[in-house]
Amino acid sequence: MFKRILISSFLALAGAAFAQPSSTELVSSSAEVVSSSAEVVASSSSATVVAASSAAEAPKGREVPVRYWINGDSVELEAIFVKIENDTVYLKKPTEAEQKHIDKIADEEALALQESNGQQVADSLEDENDDVDIKKDSADIIMTDAVKDSLAARADTSTAAEAAPVDDGSGDDLETALAKEDTRLKNEEIEKYEKELREREIQDSIAAAKKNPYIKIFRFELKRLYNMEDEVMIDLSLSNYIVPEIKEEIEKDLYPPGKANLLVVSEPESCSLFVNGIPLKIVAPDTIKNIKPGKYTISVMKVLKDVEWWGSAVVRINADSLNKVTIPVVRPSTRLTLNTNPEAVEVYVGKEPSVNRMPDYMTDIVVDNVKPQVGATVFFRKVGYRDTSVTMEIKPYMPNLVYVDMTPVLEDLDFIEDQKDFDKERSQRRIGRGLLWSSIVPILAGGVLWYLAERDWSDAADKKHAYEKLSAFDSDDTRRMVKDNHELNDSGDTKCGVAIGLGALGLGLLTAGIILAF
Repeated sequence: MFKRILISSFLALAGAAFAQPSSTELVSSSAEVVSSSAEVVASSSSATVVAASSAAEAPKGREVPVRYWINGDSVELEAIFVKIENDTVYLKKPTEAEQKHIDKIADEEALALQESNGQQVADSLEDENDDVDIKKDSADIIMTDAVKDSLAARADTSTAAEAAPVDDGSGDDLETALAKEDTRLKNEEIEKYEKELREREIQDSIAAAKKNPYIKIFRFELKRLYNMEDEVMIDLSLSNYIVPEIKEEIEKDLYPPGKANLLVVSEPESCSLFVNGIPLKIVAPDTIKNIKPGKYTISVMKVLKDVEWWGSAVVRINADSLNKVTIPVVRPSTRLTLNTNPEAVEVYVGKEPSVNRMPDYMTDIVVDNVKPQVGATVFFRKVGYRDTSVTMEIKPYMPNLVYVDMTPVLEDLDFIEDQKDFDKERSQRRIGRGLLWSSIVPILAGGVLWYLAERDWSDAADKKHAYEKLSAFDSDDTRRMVKDNHELNDSGDTKCGVAIGLGALGLGLLTAGIILAF
């Protein structure tokens, strides 16, 4: 009976294993590997862990070794940090090489701690490392509850076998010997099935760990997360975070190297030198050596009465001639120095270029009495070059140098045509606005002349009314009033004609301005 029950249980477990369910629940005492499709409750840490599916994309960023401490646990655990995404911390079990790196970092920390405490480094570190390697070999197995129970059962069986007294069968009768032999055969068969079950559970656990590499822990369940490589705490208040890659910054030359030289003389002497806003470790008067011929903004600065006095000049350096510049410092004021390569670049301060807005300045130019600002955006535009913008702080009593190398458009003809169409449309709107403003003058002049014509006509009517009363008498006054009547009517008609012409001109300009400006 017992044998049939055991065989049926084994077949049921084998069928469940071969069925490959889509969702698998694992329980890990150390909050280890898990799956994005299956939630696993850790028995000792109470952390919810899920392993990413095989189709998941590899997260971007730098993976670093970390120590993490889960609320309710008494020890810190080690893992590889991947990312924090949507309030979930993604960790994974370290590989053999990563574990060696973690152990190396831990050894270095221990050595540093011993040295900081004035202790001598122990000579038995190699022995300790050997013990660690032995532990690592046993740690390669994913310790799920099923595996632990199997190992515990095997250990209990071996312990019970060692503790049980040895029965050599002497003194037994035939029936007892047969019963013992039957029991022994049953026990061997049971042990065989148990061994197969344990091996299958271990293999399934290892396969699941390889297929599902990530540990997922809700970030609020972590007490701390320490980046061992960078020696910093990872901020658990962030809902999304990856450790950024360390980019090695290539040291750039202070200025393009070449074969030209430039002698800079400052007034007064002993001023600090700057090329395109980059400070040089020399003081004027001095020669800037081995610089590439071209256009540069050379600045000098001297602190007088605890205030920085600046002077600057745009210099074109030639390779085959004597290059010398004298730059005086000027009284401190808030200025905006705009220099570009090439010149004659449109400058817009604070707002982007548009067809309804003309440029504020054209480079190169120094704008005086600028209002200091924390963040001012300056836009640069020129046909045949890419639009460029610079966000900068306009500091008070500083020259606030802006030097921009515009990027030429070499083969994108459509882009250049769009720029030309932009300029054409802006020119039309500019002309239209000019026509709108110019239409005001003829319209006003026409209105004034119409008013004067009305007055002439009114005076002519008064003259006519007056001499009609005196029509019975022919006198000099009557003849003069008749003459004035004719002159006033002619003057009114002339002013009326001019007013009509000016009005028509004004309406024409207004109509053309509206058409071109909008």
